[in-house]
Amino acid sequence: MKTVDLVERIEGEAKLVCSWDDGIINDARMEFLNFRGFEFILEGKSALDALVYTPRICGICGQAHLKATVDALENAYENMGEKLTVTNKAKLLREIGLNIEMIDSHIKWFYLFIMPDMAKLSKKEYSNYEPFSGKKWLKGTAIASEIIKSLAIIGGQWPHTSYMTPGGVMSDPTLLDLTTMENYLDNAIRFFEEEFAGVSFDEYLSFNSESDLEKIGLDLKDFIDISFEKDFHNIGKAYNRFIALTNSISFKAGKKNKRLNCNLDFKNICESTKYTFNVDSNKESSQAYGWAKNVKYLDNFYETGPLARAVINERKFITKLNKKFDDSVLTRVMARMDEFAYLLHKTKELIKQIDISEQSYIKPKFSFNMVDETTGISSVEASRGSLYHEVKIKYGKIDSYNVITPTVWNLGPGDKDNYSIAQKAIIGNDSIEKAKIVLRSFDVCSVCTTH
Repeated sequence: MKTVDLVERIEGEAKLVCSWDDGIINDARMEFLNFRGFEFILEGKSALDALVYTPRICGICGQAHLKATVDALENAYENMGEKLTVTNKAKLLREIGLNIEMIDSHIKWFYLFIMPDMAKLSKKEYSNYEPFSGKKWLKGTAIASEIIKSLAIIGGQWPHTSYMTPGGVMSDPTLLDLTTMENYLDNAIRFFEEEFAGVSFDEYLSFNSESDLEKIGLDLKDFIDISFEKDFHNIGKAYNRFIALTNSISFKAGKKNKRLNCNLDFKNICESTKYTFNVDSNKESSQAYGWAKNVKYLDNFYETGPLARAVINERKFITKLNKKFDDSVLTRVMARMDEFAYLLHKTKELIKQIDISEQSYIKPKFSFNMVDETTGISSVEASRGSLYHEVKIKYGKIDSYNVITPTVWNLGPGDKDNYSIAQKAIIGNDSIEKAKIVLRSFDVCSVCTTH
């Protein structure tokens, strides 16, 4: 038996196709069918035009795409002989903008995506999470809207800001601006304590054992209770392998496959298009079934995202949950909400480090038109996981642009030897509703996958 289910309330839409054997899913695949083609659109454009195009790949993680583009272009400058000077102020403002976007995404995802579907599965009554009308749904969307205002102070708008540029940022906040940003984050901390987790912020940040789950209350406890009621502490497990590509102010890079290894080489990243549609019909594989590629590191599929970052950065609470419950839905969701708290704390610290007397931008001395050819690569930690950009520039124009998004790492197709991360996590479930919750735990993004 085969079932086809449309996955909506995501960025774009996708099909979940499952095969069944005696009531159990024995094969699954995600079909991403709406092609967007940003990589092709960028070809022939002036190099700096990418700063406007790439933030529009996704309406949720535009900051991440913008920063990845800036970092790739600055790497291209370095490869043509000019290592740009970027002030600490500019670096902090970039990181702060990215972190705020992630905070906003995490809280929206919990209230708009994962909890409405979880609530429907429970025998208990959780109508407060009903989309558009539930009190908790409305409170969650309201605080997310407040949080993102702090990004608009330095970005000028949200989404699709372009305030980052090679050499720095086009933003020069005052002390009042910074104080206002801190106030928005303080509101989010109060929400965390009084509406979301039911414990003081400082107490939560000190959690270091799986037994600390019992101290959590309110909305996060609702998720935990439903997870144990419906066995999500055992469901959604893949390979328990993790990767984070980026060393940044907030995170460190590494991979975890039984042991932690912090030495990564981007040359070991490999994409496959065997199961991917091609705009050139002469190159299309007979086995293609969607626009998603797959990506491996050293021939292994790795999960990326908040759980990967928590494990690789050895945050104690999530590390203990991962040890007890592996890479289950419970652990994956808890890692994302733990990162919500971690980034609130971290971002407040970063704001305090800004010296407003520093320059925001130092103009490059040269332009890309001055060299025949240069290339640049970058990685950024986005809401859903590691984002990779690679650009090749000839005579000032983009010759090629390659993007590998977190959704491609997690939800791309498998291969003849191994299932992909999401496929592995879905197979073995006994209902399509549970399978969709597993997908939700990765935060599906169709538009990023079909860029």
